[in-house]
Amino acid sequence: MALRAPATSFKNLRDEFDPLHDNTRRGWHQRPLRSNRQLVLADFCDASDDALMEFVEAIFRGESEVLTEAVDILSTRPRFAQNVAERLLTGRLAEDYFLKHSQTIVGFDGHEILDLRWSARGYDFGIRSNPEIAIETKGLNSLKGEILFTDREWAEAKTRRTSYWLVVVGNVGTEPSFRVFLDPHATLDVKCRHRTSITASWHSHVSLARS
Repeated sequence: MALRAPATSFKNLRDEFDPLHDNTRRGWHQRPLRSNRQLVLADFCDASDDALMEFVEAIFRGESEVLTEAVDILSTRPRFAQNVAERLLTGRLAEDYFLKHSQTIVGFDGHEILDLRWSARGYDFGIRSNPEIAIETKGLNSLKGEILFTDREWAEAKTRRTSYWLVVVGNVGTEPSFRVFLDPHATLDVKCRHRTSITASWHSHVSLARS
């Protein structure tokens, strides 16, 4: 094949990442993600699916600019892998738990919940009958631990204040329990950290000249 590797090699790679995504395949859920996979995941976790696919297709097309800007960075700069895989997995489990128990957690059943996870709005869910409310979910493996807000999420929390509801689900893999934080921007003690990751921007040349 074009990549000069057996098809089973790519199936094994797919199986490694399956537990982190919402699909019917469980993959290798019984073992931690390898450290080099963790590094790649940490670098690309903020990129959209479209941006990631464009990156891969550009590599296949042999575009030197992409190879220089991204592949060289991945292979040469010193990096430290945060446990992004665990964060993504606990986050997905927390989202699933919220969708199943939204009536108990926030007083609205599933028909009232708007799934906005892929809209990049800075929160996961909305409420049909009350569009001012924004709901963000976070997951923990235990009853206490560190949660992470993206800069977009934190900015949205600052803007919406009491209309921004943070749902934290603990013990997501065993016996889940939850707590709702109203106005997390005012009620939580946070620290800002900076890290480097692969980000995508879309460029186009346009002309205002009339033919």
